Amino acid sequence: MQNDQLVAPVAAKVISSYLTCEVATVSRSGTPVAWPVSGVWRPDDGTFVLSTSIGFAQKALNVRRDPRVAVLFSDPTGSGLDQVGQVLLQGEAECPDEVVTSFARNADLWRRIAAAQPSSRALSTGRLARRLLDVYYMRLIITVTPAAVAVREPLPDTVRPLSVPAMPGLPAPFAKELGDFTSGVLARLDDAGLPTLDRVVPEAVDGGLLVPGTDARPGPASLLFHRHDELLAGNRSLVVLGELVEGDQGLVFRPERVVDGVRTAGLLTPFRFVRGLRARAAAYLAKRGLERPQVAWEELGAIHATIDAAR
Repeated sequence: MQNDQLVAPVAAKVISSYLTCEVATVSRSGTPVAWPVSGVWRPDDGTFVLSTSIGFAQKALNVRRDPRVAVLFSDPTGSGLDQVGQVLLQGEAECPDEVVTSFARNADLWRRIAAAQPSSRALSTGRLARRLLDVYYMRLIITVTPAAVAVREPLPDTVRPLSVPAMPGLPAPFAKELGDFTSGVLARLDDAGLPTLDRVVPEAVDGGLLVPGTDARPGPASLLFHRHDELLAGNRSLVVLGELVEGDQGLVFRPERVVDGVRTAGLLTPFRFVRGLRARAAAYLAKRGLERPQVAWEELGAIHATIDAAR
């Protein structure tokens, strides 16, 4: 089946409208791990394209080692859609070992990001921002080709904020923070051994978190929690790595450790973000013996000017 037939119009509308999605790749240990990303759907060739900075290269490295991926569109915040649901893509991805600093090569992707997230312009405005954050725009391009598509119903509107106590593998500060979320995204392997994703409402039980409403099997898994506002600001994300096991009440996720993600709040957060980003980006370039590439700022400026003119 061709990809233009595989993705029905209702699914294509969700894919094209949701500001973020969850992308699961398989880690070296065999654990599916998801992070929120923004991307662009290209209906002409039936692919979903996203990018990641060389300072956040793990998704790309995972894809190069194991191309199996899953992409879930489950958060309608900022989409402007009244009738919303969820769309799951499963397939394979590719990510060339090439650092891309040209915006013209993937102009549709950058137009999408710039229009959806006006605050992102601050990362490229002014000499200081460009000097400190040029590594953010040193990009690795990931292209997902779906082999299977599933349309799902949204979670019920009656979902309440999570109430999760501290437990082994989930320290108290993170457990408390989960009260700011109403659901999470479970990344796991399906019966065919392929990564898949489910938006779930975990419940605290003895030994971990009950994850009702899925047909998952025991094995390595992770839980992603993320949020953003209508303009893709106020971002927060974190991932809990662990294991799915059979419990008395059903399938239970046992946390093992937390991987902190994006955190926009806090006085020192921007400094920590920039410092960590630059250090990881420098290590990526050094490992490959690459010179520090020049970012085509004028191309990004042209994209912003086109958006402003359209408004």
